[in-house]
Amino acid sequence: MFLHFKVGRARGMARKPHKKSRNGCAECKRRHVKCDESRPTCGNCNISQRECSYTSMISEARILLEQFPRTRRAAATANNRIRHDSPSSSNAGGSMDSPSVNRLHLELFHHFVSGLSVSLGLNRIVSGSRGISLMGSMLAAPYLVDQILAFSALHLSIVRPDQENHYKYHADQLQMHAISSFNSSKLEVNPDNCLPMFIFASCLANHTLCEKLIFRADNFDTFLDDFIQCLHLHRGIRAITSQSWHFLLETPLKSVLEEGGQVLDEGPPGSECLELLSLVDTSIADCATRNTYRQAIESLQKAINGNRLLTSEMSTIGPVASWPVMIAPEYIDRLTERCPEALVILAHYAALLHIHGKIWIFGDSGRYIVHSVNSYLGHSWEHWLRWPNKVLQDYSEGPCLADAVSKDS
Repeated sequence: MFLHFKVGRARGMARKPHKKSRNGCAECKRRHVKCDESRPTCGNCNISQRECSYTSMISEARILLEQFPRTRRAAATANNRIRHDSPSSSNAGGSMDSPSVNRLHLELFHHFVSGLSVSLGLNRIVSGSRGISLMGSMLAAPYLVDQILAFSALHLSIVRPDQENHYKYHADQLQMHAISSFNSSKLEVNPDNCLPMFIFASCLANHTLCEKLIFRADNFDTFLDDFIQCLHLHRGIRAITSQSWHFLLETPLKSVLEEGGQVLDEGPPGSECLELLSLVDTSIADCATRNTYRQAIESLQKAINGNRLLTSEMSTIGPVASWPVMIAPEYIDRLTERCPEALVILAHYAALLHIHGKIWIFGDSGRYIVHSVNSYLGHSWEHWLRWPNKVLQDYSEGPCLADAVSKDS
């Protein structure tokens, strides 16, 4: 469920130590000094009174979140999302001003607490006295309540296909209201609001990822544009929530977040992306581009490795959904330009989505993306797509990761 925004830290003996900061600000990289990655301004920039790129990242993130509701409304109009078969739309969250609590909201909240939160692993932190405190923090943040209701409605639109239009409509409306409420609050991160802000960000990130994957456009180019918008939103969410990491480690989420980081950093190393790394190293002459692709591939391998440590099917959502958070903006630029290598990396991520296709957030999106990339690039790129195609060939349905790895080796 929760995205692991604190990424790139080595633990134990799993990785070789390195002197440079992988996620340092642009100014420290330009000066070739190690960045301490403090937010919103790193230590070096603060001492030398330089403009830190982290500050501009947070400003960009605010702009992305401010633009997102307008984008959603435009898409809803273009695709005729406002369904006429939703009889309760006039009184169940359709207003963007202040939706009043009604029976539908109670249904959605009950579904989240009694069903969805358990399947997502949230029951570990919402039980007992700690859960009462957490629930109080959540209810005190209207933007988070609206996003929780929206996420619950999105889930019901998928698991109850006969009522898809009804729940999807309210998922859209509630999410737009949640983002508008968050933007209007203009919050600065502090120990009191860091927890609801982080849960809001995680719910929003998973919601938008699911929406782009499941309720996707028929045209692959349009799908890519929508997915890239989702990647930009994930980057913006990371920029905002990364400010609160030291606060979050003092909340009931501490053990969950630390475990999530260990899953990504200490997963048994695999070989799924080794061939792709070799192809990138031997085929890409430009050093900056090669490093951009390597970072995206290495982050994907971390997500794959992390899933080997997980026993619950639903607990895999965090590592799989964290790859869009870990990638660099330069990779998103290459994907926007439809660079073949960037599309190949996306297909490898899609293979991971296919492996976990039984999870409702991912569905059949993995198969769709791999097939689409094959068609887009043509036969000359088949050797670059060997592993994604093998995953689809060997498994007609989403298998468990251990089976996929053993059959591929």
